[in-house]
Amino acid sequence: ARLQPQYVFATRVPELAVALKFFPKAKALLVDWSDDYYRAFMGHLDDLQEVYESLMDEESKRTFRGYWLGRCSGQLDKIVFAETPHYICAGFIPERGAVVVDGGVFDGGSSAVFAEMGYKVYGFEMDKANYEMAVTVAKEKNFVLENLGLGSYRHSVKYSPSGTSSTLDAKGSETAEIISLDAYVREKNLPRIDFIKLDVEGEELEILKGASATIARFKPILAISAYHKVDDFWVLMNFIKSIRPDYEFAMRQFARTPEEEPEFFRKAVTMKHLVTLGLKPEYRTFGECVLFAG
Repeated sequence: ARLQPQYVFATRVPELAVALKFFPKAKALLVDWSDDYYRAFMGHLDDLQEVYESLMDEESKRTFRGYWLGRCSGQLDKIVFAETPHYICAGFIPERGAVVVDGGVFDGGSSAVFAEMGYKVYGFEMDKANYEMAVTVAKEKNFVLENLGLGSYRHSVKYSPSGTSSTLDAKGSETAEIISLDAYVREKNLPRIDFIKLDVEGEELEILKGASATIARFKPILAISAYHKVDDFWVLMNFIKSIRPDYEFAMRQFARTPEEEPEFFRKAVTMKHLVTLGLKPEYRTFGECVLFAG
């Protein structure tokens, strides 16, 4: 009989999925920064309790519990994944014709989905390579694409390009222009903003600072990535509350799918092996946790 291990370890999610295909009864342990999250959890219990009590539905609370249990233990199977498409949460879906800001376009997948839902989309991508990759999609799906990053004020930054996760770097090889959403809305004379999605590698708070007037005026639905920094859960929620105390909150954890991020899957060779093994081609990770406000 085949030896059945109690645990399987991996440093990347696709490899962990392959291991679980052969050892389905084993507990999955993804090598992660678990100690950092455990220390953050124990050191900010009051902050996290406030976040938990602010969540409006039981699925959000299950997502919260699963996220922190998974993060602190390194067990990916504790994470509760949503069944809806990325950035979509019942009760936080704008009406057809809404004006949507997509911060962090990457390959245009999320902007394309929003455009197909009947929204007027303004997409922002600071990475030149990603912007060029999304240009064709923007033309096909008829959404506005800007080779600009969003931030708290207008300035230039250096960054290190790295595909899906280009990050600010004072010694980076590339330069990008940054604009605040408040300035963009004013200069383009946009009549309203109904929905803001942000997935910008840890710069979410800076963008919210630069969108404070827009948020205060229009109270758009927000879908904000809340996993890049260990304190994102409470810092982002508290800042949003400081602008509009009347927001209600939900939380969902998503898996990446080929429909939402086609270029990511075309580049991920491991995904081809998952299909060969009869596994669903999606990328499940501790990331992709989204805080909704509306």
